[in-house]
Amino acid sequence: MPMKIEPWPGGRWYRDLGDGNGHFWGHVQAIKRPTLLEISGPLFMSYPAVSNVQYRLTESNGETTIKFHHAALGLIQEDHRKGVASGWSQIHERVRKRAEAFSARGKRPRSEWSKP
Repeated sequence: MPMKIEPWPGGRWYRDLGDGNGHFWGHVQAIKRPTLLEISGPLFMSYPAVSNVQYRLTESNGETTIKFHHAALGLIQEDHRKGVASGWSQIHERVRKRAEAFSARGKRPRSEWSKP
């Protein structure tokens, strides 16, 4: 899923399908590099709903732990309610694999949170 984030308060997080097409997921509500990224918006839901997503990072003994929290309210369709855990798991697994691949090569991944 080709996602883009503008890493500053008010920046957009969106799915980029090219040629000006895509799907808006939310706005950066808070960012405190390198420990917090918080996003507010409809995410994958195209109906009256809003979500708050938080990624909190901590480092200990050279390893980074990410704590993830997602809360939503509004009209949430049952198929989205059932699929949300597996959807987040897939996204997080791709992030983990990418980070581990860079770590194995002794490089740091280009952070989506990098300053513009």
